[in-house]
Amino acid sequence: MIEVEGWVTLNFFTSILLILLLIFQNKSSRLQKGRNYSAILKCTLVLLLSESIGRIGEQYPNKYLILAQIGYLVIFLLDPVDILFAVYYMDCWMDEGNKKARTIFRISFELFAVTNFALVAIAAIWQTKWFYYFENGIYYRGSMFYPRAYMLMIFICLLVVYAVVFRNNFESEYKQMVLFLPILSFLGSILQVFLAKLDTTYAGISLGCLILFFFYQSKDVNIDYLSGVLNRRGLDIKLQSMVKNAASSGKDFCAIMIDIDNFKDINDKLGHDAGDKAIKVIADTLVDIFGADCFIGRFGGDEFCVVEEGLSKYEVSKKIDTLNVSVARARKKYGWPKGVGVSCGYEEYIHDSGIDAMEFQQTIDRLMYIEKQKHHDHD
Repeated sequence: MIEVEGWVTLNFFTSILLILLLIFQNKSSRLQKGRNYSAILKCTLVLLLSESIGRIGEQYPNKYLILAQIGYLVIFLLDPVDILFAVYYMDCWMDEGNKKARTIFRISFELFAVTNFALVAIAAIWQTKWFYYFENGIYYRGSMFYPRAYMLMIFICLLVVYAVVFRNNFESEYKQMVLFLPILSFLGSILQVFLAKLDTTYAGISLGCLILFFFYQSKDVNIDYLSGVLNRRGLDIKLQSMVKNAASSGKDFCAIMIDIDNFKDINDKLGHDAGDKAIKVIADTLVDIFGADCFIGRFGGDEFCVVEEGLSKYEVSKKIDTLNVSVARARKKYGWPKGVGVSCGYEEYIHDSGIDAMEFQQTIDRLMYIEKQKHHDHD
């Protein structure tokens, strides 16, 4: 009977879990929170596979020492990056409150990740033996191994602290479950101290990602199931938050209402499957042009809305020109009827204007319909 080591079983099933989550995640969200979630999954999977091949190389140094060298190098380079992705992910579920304090906190994570990457790379290139090294096929810990390990543990603890200190900034319906990621990551790292032969840190992160997927990534009440961008509810929440933040911070922002011209012709002439495909294509196009950092949502039916901080009205107009070109290309590629295009209405929200989110939304909606009427008159 073949005896399989515990780490092999744990790493195998954890890898399968991460791969399945990646497959299903790619279908669920095109927003930044979805991309950051995927980044955690990918980074954890890379680290887990690196840890596995590193163990194989260490057990069979005469034949596979190169695997140990590559595997451990990747682990030492990317361990803090996984923590950083978790910070980015949690930040996506927060409102605009305490943004300055959260930014300072986040920068500390970024500095640690960048510094670690640079030092590990220097150690590998010049063979300084700072963190680890191999002699006669045997793995040894370097003089900076434990200081780095302690720093890593501190930053995993700070991940929990970050979630707890800024828990009131989580959108109300997400407060409890988002905490599973940092807490399970922390518990996994603690268990690994006592179970050195099992990589429970990555298992803890993976379990936290699994819980998040079932409770949020696949069932986010603010995500439109068809397009993968925000739905009307999510847009209303974000727009209200942006208006509130503009009034308190003095930062203006732009919003664009977008309607697909002659969308009914796609359904009538090509079928509803083609119509659904068109909604997805337009959503993807908006994410590509405006970026995943801005708020993009399906307002309803064939209407979309984009809320973007930091762009002037001139810059928005240029992006709308790019959108028109991209939609024209898509029309040709997918065989949409000739009149299919987009009408856009946009305006800048002035922080001291005194108008509320509903009034501002009605303004850009009216501007969009004026543009749509011009397109109909032209046709």
